[in-house]
Amino acid sequence: MHDVVLNAQGIAKSYGQIQALDGLTLEVRAGEILGLLGPNGAGKTTAIRVMTTILPASRGHFTVMGVPDSRPEEIRALIGVLPESNGFPLAMTGADFLIYMGRLYGQSATRAETKATELLSLLGLENARRARITTYSRGMKQRLMIARSLVNDPKLLFLDEPTLGLDPKGQQEMLQRIREAAEVKRVAVILSSHSLEVVEAICHRVLILNRGRVIAQGSVAEITRRVAVPHACRIQFPAEAVPKALSVLSAMAGVTVERHANRLDELIVSFQGTRDDADMNAVVQHLIQAGVPIQAFSRESVRLSDAFLSMIAEVQT
Repeated sequence: MHDVVLNAQGIAKSYGQIQALDGLTLEVRAGEILGLLGPNGAGKTTAIRVMTTILPASRGHFTVMGVPDSRPEEIRALIGVLPESNGFPLAMTGADFLIYMGRLYGQSATRAETKATELLSLLGLENARRARITTYSRGMKQRLMIARSLVNDPKLLFLDEPTLGLDPKGQQEMLQRIREAAEVKRVAVILSSHSLEVVEAICHRVLILNRGRVIAQGSVAEITRRVAVPHACRIQFPAEAVPKALSVLSAMAGVTVERHANRLDELIVSFQGTRDDADMNAVVQHLIQAGVPIQAFSRESVRLSDAFLSMIAEVQT
């Protein structure tokens, strides 16, 4: 379809006898953010290197905006890349670096300078535009490299650990910039990160690799529904009612109860496997029928990290 930016079919990459990537198939559409997950050695870096034309695929093929991988120079003009490890000409200023990169993409001197000013402002580096990169903090260098990946107004953006080196406020700002690139400029984004909280917060879909193979692909909700991990709720009681609550809940089948590590008036109730609201309702009903007063109740949803760890463990066993 016209909004498909990246279409990859059966991409594989081997190094001698080592199969680093085996049959990767995916689509990413304009304005979509896809989270690429996997443990170390899963094939994430290899996948990015192949789809950014750094490495040729052993088999399979892909297109970017309809341009086949047999025309890598054209694809490079359509993509932006933030690698995990960044190198800089430290003696240059931030502005000069971005202007230089713009000129490499064929921009006029005026256009390159205008673009550099726009990106430095967007990434919060306008006050450091004339400072040498050697004086930049790690977080500033990270923001500068993201600015560099946007110099050519890419249709497809590869981000490897984009929040690395940023403080919590900087991370939130960075995620907002990525959202804006996707939502406003309709850039397709592939984001690889070990921070599952970042992926859960920003990605529309998730693809999980392990040992070079895709083991799961879908929205965060779809991924979490696929695995049987404990669902839990937290219930707070008057201190004097905790022993009775503990006794009532411990007698229920399929329920595990434990005290909160830091709150003596709170119990954590866990359900093994895929559960629904009926389980939570049954817990509350049993407590009410036993005359146990409830002060607060909160449901803990399954997190992406729970599903990820469960899936990786299944593959390794």
